[in-house]
Amino acid sequence: MTVLFSLALLVSAALLFLLEPMVGKFVLPLLGSSPEVWPTTVLFFQAVLLAGYAFAHVTSRLPARRQAVLQLVVILGAAAVLPIGVPDSAPPASANPIPWLVALLATTAGLPFFALAALGPMLQRWLAGTRHRAARDPYFLFAASNGGSLLGLLAYPLVLEPQLSLGGQGGAWSIVYALAFVLVLASAALLWIQPAARPVPTEEATSAAVTGPERIDWRRRLLWLALAAVPSSLMLGTSTYLTRDVSPIPLLWVVPLALYLLTFVVAFSPWTNAERLTVLGRRLLPGAAILMTYTLVIGAQKPLAVLLLIHLGGLAIVGLLCHGRLAAARPGTDRLTEFYLWVALGGALGGAFNALLSPLVFPGLVEYPLAIVAACLLRPSPPKKRPDLLEVLLHDPRATRAMDYVVALLIGGALAAALVASGESPAIESAVAGLACGLAFNLFRRPIRFALALGAMLMAASIVDAIVDDVLDRDRSFFGVSRVVAGDDGALHQLYSGTTLHGAQRVGRRPPEPLGYYGPSSPSGQAFARLPAAAARNVAAVGLGTGSLACLQRPGTRLTYYEIDPAVVRIARDPRLFTFLRDCPVRPPIVTGDGRRSLEREPKGSFSLVAVDAFSSDAIPLHLITREAIELYLSRIAQGGSLLFHLTNRYLRLEPVLGNIAGELDLVCRIRTHVPTDVEEKRGYQKSTWALLTRRPANLGAIRLDRRWTPCATDPSARTWTDDYSNPLAVIKWG
Repeated sequence: MTVLFSLALLVSAALLFLLEPMVGKFVLPLLGSSPEVWPTTVLFFQAVLLAGYAFAHVTSRLPARRQAVLQLVVILGAAAVLPIGVPDSAPPASANPIPWLVALLATTAGLPFFALAALGPMLQRWLAGTRHRAARDPYFLFAASNGGSLLGLLAYPLVLEPQLSLGGQGGAWSIVYALAFVLVLASAALLWIQPAARPVPTEEATSAAVTGPERIDWRRRLLWLALAAVPSSLMLGTSTYLTRDVSPIPLLWVVPLALYLLTFVVAFSPWTNAERLTVLGRRLLPGAAILMTYTLVIGAQKPLAVLLLIHLGGLAIVGLLCHGRLAAARPGTDRLTEFYLWVALGGALGGAFNALLSPLVFPGLVEYPLAIVAACLLRPSPPKKRPDLLEVLLHDPRATRAMDYVVALLIGGALAAALVASGESPAIESAVAGLACGLAFNLFRRPIRFALALGAMLMAASIVDAIVDDVLDRDRSFFGVSRVVAGDDGALHQLYSGTTLHGAQRVGRRPPEPLGYYGPSSPSGQAFARLPAAAARNVAAVGLGTGSLACLQRPGTRLTYYEIDPAVVRIARDPRLFTFLRDCPVRPPIVTGDGRRSLEREPKGSFSLVAVDAFSSDAIPLHLITREAIELYLSRIAQGGSLLFHLTNRYLRLEPVLGNIAGELDLVCRIRTHVPTDVEEKRGYQKSTWALLTRRPANLGAIRLDRRWTPCATDPSARTWTDDYSNPLAVIKWG
């Protein structure tokens, strides 16, 4: 019986984790990466997950067998929308797309997601109502559920996405959904066959009648909420920190989520002692938190392997501590569904805080340090308290509550003063941060004091970074954090998203000189200078950056920018930061919104050149480099026009993707990688790779005879990328 129930939960949870990325990939070509799409999708699935848990909790008042029949009806009814797919309808061209998106999600994925989400607490409640030996503690099934989630998380990018188109994925998902129904049906049948739980003995029954069900106060509910919310927030914060601020390695975001799910599996496993796991997490967390804080205070970005070990290890320790405490604090089976409702609500709040609230409230990645501090606050106190060093120095043997704040302020203030006095010397900053971390570590026996000390250190480092460091501007949106950094004693302004450079300018030069990937000897500079005049007269540029392309245009050229991130638009328009839009020969208008969707609204043949210079973190967004996307660009250029793609990135080999599409559409494809000389590198030029696509070789003009522009490589063994199929795993540079 337990094997069947575990298998049913494993399959249903795997389906949930397969459904979210699959539906997202269905929707992306239709709506693009608009700011409203990601928050709406996140909120939708979180709301449906909570609705499923609430449904399980409300129907738990029914006898288990009646609840089982009702759930089977719900699962069978949800199958009416299968197979998963997007109907032949287009989003509104000008109206708010959110109602359309919510309706689409509800009709394509909402009902199956709801039906599967309710299964976790339901199956555990069914088992608890039988005479099976595992009925006393069915929480081990939660480990099976999270194991299924981990399986689904890994299966999509590693198995499903590389092998199947979206249509095939929808069909395969429907087949596995049918398997889940069969497993739940078999579980319900066993529930009917198994005798119900034995009546409570007379004395116990009398006691239960007097006391009623287990009483749960609000303090305990809030503890469940916090223990679920903090690891959820920390997991997302770790993913953002590692993939944007350290290294944008493809699929790296999978690792934090996998560790997060794995800690749930360990904590609720029947072979795990939750109390011992909590003690282990309590002992390991101070050291992990100190190391995480130290790397954040000094702004470390290498060595990558060490940073991954520190921050992923810290996430695992926090997950084991919090989820171990959750497992230890779980109620009796009569409160099982309520417990899971609070856990789901906590996880949703942690996710919503990072994905929805933080981009609107915080200018930087503040939610990650906050989650570290919150995790330390949730750490139980050691059984014995000894006076720490600072208590002895400050003559505070009673460790009054006020001293928690005094000690934290002293450490934070001393760190801030020392960092300012260090004169931006990395060696001195590291030594000062190490000394502060040593003082803070001395407080590890007092969780509140220890957490506040770490918080004060992180806040001090953030304040000093804003005052002393050469960050001229910082802005945040749903697409990430954009920073403008001054270099060469303030003479060079550079725009970064995480660790990726998106444009640079030397201050005071008129007209401004395009640097970075846009110098005159770069492929982009050469393309605009040597393409036939008619092929570069009316340009559409998808992606704004600093506006560097405006200074590569010939007099009389018309340039229109399409930029999705309003923070980037504001930065590029600020003449204190960059003056390309003000001082270059052309004065380009900017259309805000997803570039692909925006071009769909333009008349056919209205441009002579479309330049795709958009980036999501380190590489071009995948929905801008599919066959349908390129067909759209081709329809918007005149017969003699060309397409220009910026392919520079560190981890993806996109040349064969473009080459395969060009071959299928019978296009000419040329590519060039420019490595700057030492002199050019000192001036501010960067290595860059650009590709040109056009209908006929003659459209390339003088570039046709330039041997530096070589034919794009193809990969005959790979399928052509379309809106229905793409395989990012296959183009990762593993070497």
